[in-house]
Amino acid sequence: MIKAIIFDFDGTLVDTLEDLKDAINKSLLINGYTRQYTYEETKSLIGMGTKILCQRAISYIKHSDEDVEKVFNSFSITYRQIQCNKTHLFPYVQETLDELKSRKIKIAILSNKVEENTLKISNYLFKKGTFDQIVGQRKEFPLKPDPTSLKYLISLLNVSENEVLYVGDSETDMKTADNLKLKKVAVTYGYCDEDVLKKYQPNYLVDDFSKLIEIISYENECQIAYKLKE
Repeated sequence: MIKAIIFDFDGTLVDTLEDLKDAINKSLLINGYTRQYTYEETKSLIGMGTKILCQRAISYIKHSDEDVEKVFNSFSITYRQIQCNKTHLFPYVQETLDELKSRKIKIAILSNKVEENTLKISNYLFKKGTFDQIVGQRKEFPLKPDPTSLKYLISLLNVSENEVLYVGDSETDMKTADNLKLKKVAVTYGYCDEDVLKKYQPNYLVDDFSKLIEIISYENECQIAYKLKE
């Protein structure tokens, strides 16, 4: 039985890309860089936390660790100020989560975004009590796809690994799920090409968040039918 669903955040539940784009572009200008990124170009920068985002943003020219740190510091300040300006839920997200909660499915977020920012955006966009647990980037955990934070989150939810469905939009998410051999759903409306996601052989590939209801129904009905045959 699927008793819990763990979601990636950016590109899966919420479209944060416009605010990320604006923050990195402003940070680059502050530090004397003329390069400015479009919405589509920003997709290639994200997925491994904001420091890596900043490093990738100036990778087109020779740079030092100190250069990355300067851009990162500017980005951190700027993003905290504007992170809720244009960020919004993807279609059907809140309605689907409400339905999952009504079915007693535990709901959690696991993100490489700094936890403070993940919590702020979640509190701004979602109904109170939507999530059972939220774990963002913390100093004590390596970033995804390392499974350490995922194992920790599963322990907080008090479920076993075979009772978890992992949902994400990126290569990092697929690798994260694979590292614990979790069943996984790849959403194709996020920030990664569908052909790339298919390489990781997700159990389900969806272009509509609401299809998670069908997936949960199918998974759990199959389990009930199997137990009845035993």
